[in-house]
Amino acid sequence: MAASVPERLFALYSLLVSRDRPISRSRIRESIDAYRRAISEAAFERTFERDKSALRRLGMRLKTSQVMGETVYSLDRDKLWLAGEPFTPSERLTLGIAARLWSDPEYARDVDRAVRRLGYRDHADSMEPNAKLTPRLVGGGENLDIVLEALAQGYEVEFFYRGAESLRSSERRVRPWGVGQRFGHWYLGGWDADRDAFRMFRLSRIGRVVAKETSLPGADSGFSMSRALEGVSEAPNPRIRLSFPTPAWPMIMDWVEAGAGVRRPDPTAEGFGADDAEGGDFSTAEVDVPEVRELIRCIAELGGAVGLTVPRHTGFTEAEVRDRAKNLTAKALTRQTQVSSAYNSNCEVQPPRKERNREASDRRFVRMVDLASYLGSHTGCTTAELAEHLGVPQRQVTRDLHALANAGDELLGSAYLRVDAQDDVVHVELPRDLDQPLNLAPEQTLRLLLALQLLGEISPDLDEATRAIGRKLADTANQARVGAEQLSIHIEPETAERLAAVREAASSGESIEILYRSRSQSTAAWRAIRPLDVYSNGSTWYVTASAARSGGLRTFRVESIRKVREPQQADEAPSSTRDHGATSAGETAEEPTTYLWINGSRPELSTVVGGSLVGYVNLRLPDGAALEGHIRKIRVLSWLSLYRLMIHHGGDLALWQSQTWEDSWRQELRRRGIEARLRDPRDEQDQGTRP
Repeated sequence: MAASVPERLFALYSLLVSRDRPISRSRIRESIDAYRRAISEAAFERTFERDKSALRRLGMRLKTSQVMGETVYSLDRDKLWLAGEPFTPSERLTLGIAARLWSDPEYARDVDRAVRRLGYRDHADSMEPNAKLTPRLVGGGENLDIVLEALAQGYEVEFFYRGAESLRSSERRVRPWGVGQRFGHWYLGGWDADRDAFRMFRLSRIGRVVAKETSLPGADSGFSMSRALEGVSEAPNPRIRLSFPTPAWPMIMDWVEAGAGVRRPDPTAEGFGADDAEGGDFSTAEVDVPEVRELIRCIAELGGAVGLTVPRHTGFTEAEVRDRAKNLTAKALTRQTQVSSAYNSNCEVQPPRKERNREASDRRFVRMVDLASYLGSHTGCTTAELAEHLGVPQRQVTRDLHALANAGDELLGSAYLRVDAQDDVVHVELPRDLDQPLNLAPEQTLRLLLALQLLGEISPDLDEATRAIGRKLADTANQARVGAEQLSIHIEPETAERLAAVREAASSGESIEILYRSRSQSTAAWRAIRPLDVYSNGSTWYVTASAARSGGLRTFRVESIRKVREPQQADEAPSSTRDHGATSAGETAEEPTTYLWINGSRPELSTVVGGSLVGYVNLRLPDGAALEGHIRKIRVLSWLSLYRLMIHHGGDLALWQSQTWEDSWRQELRRRGIEARLRDPRDEQDQGTRP
């Protein structure tokens, strides 16, 4: 039977690690059955190059030299294996807590394996109460993966980039010096070849990223990504004036608090917009624009109800913003028409398919190395013990043992690599040095360092400890040779302070009072709550809490909490508002439900809308192409919020129903005293403006 990729990689690793002297390419091909079976020399070359790249990504570099005119290979053993026992039990526990902070399942599994290799064991009883909460670090998608690999390998990246004020992209070439997160966005800092200087780039504005070897300079010895991120807030953002019906103030405040499209000119100012909102049917506000495309998405949510004044010499014009906002809204309405047409034609919804949890070949190879190293020092152990050590089910251990045995069969003269399992007891014969625990892969180290940064931000009492552990991790378990200072997670002090307060209350089980603005209100009011959990969804932090008196569960956005204080003696102020900003599994009130179509290329939106998966459906577009999507059943806390969300994402979300929602959207705005005016071809025919 042909060897799988993990088996072939393990055979190559075993061959190289067992040789004291370099080995030639021809000898490597002769020694491994999968290479011998290659149909041609070119096929072997392609396979061998892929395997070398896979080993290099995992921190295992092959050194080359020339012997009598022939290229020979050896494994670079510098920091190939973990050094001794560098972490104390307390430090390993902190690493274990940090490993839980990634929301992406693949990242979470990856860092979990890393901390297990460092000696952490998952014993829930030993975890501090604060560790049982669920803050989440959201990944940055494929772009972040490529940039982290480039940082680890010392590569440069080429990409197309669009500036904050620009609606157009240009090609850039950068060697990464650091990666970090601020304002809920990932940033790349590095040496820009075209500018011949250090520059910062937001990953959400980057497209078509390609990594390759480079001669550009690496990071300076004193470089700090944290200091570089501090400069992000100091960069001048264009300031514009918004004009809108006064009842739209809650929506404007939603945008300001989210901070993606517009921000307050002075973040420390109290009562932003309160004076303008008092009296009159019309209000204005000056705001800074950190991201023009997000501004466009915000403006689109309320149709033509929001006007803007843009100063001259800004990178965009009022006409561009309004035209693109109109197009975004029209795109959302067009997609709804297409989805409704599919619904009316009884388009078949395929039931939820059982997702295969496919594991990357190189990751399974690493687990095989971990399995071999543990067996080498614990011969005669059981599969149950192996499963506990690796953190996987016993059936996976059995499969890995078969793969390990197959890898031995791959090697010519495989007597030195044998696996024997009888009566659930496993014995193994290994090459020399294969029983040593492998060092962390470069990307594992970087992800763990980022998680430590977040843990220090949300738990100030752990900040000093996480920094010390991060430095030790970067020094002792980092093939990437990237310093801890090259990575940073920064939460704004105001947000970090609120997070610390609610986390402390959640850990102790005590009640607190928060000054909170609901999405349905222009002003904030005090509420007595008992926090239960703290977590993030995308760039937004949430607190799940029970009302201090009624015990009903509610979800609150941390960005909308103005102040936190201890409970006062006075009775809890009655609350007539509901938070329409998040969906909570613990919400007790009954809300209407609906079905939502989500673009298959935007799976992350499922996390935003919540709910349960119903099935999959393909849309047939006018050009004949098919667009895959899936249907989710969700609860509706606010129909207007749902309409705004669908417009904001411009065609990636639509209601799975027979009719469109344009009239309902306009009626909701009109009911709140907000007139949305969107010009379309029918406007020209009517010779007027539709309400």
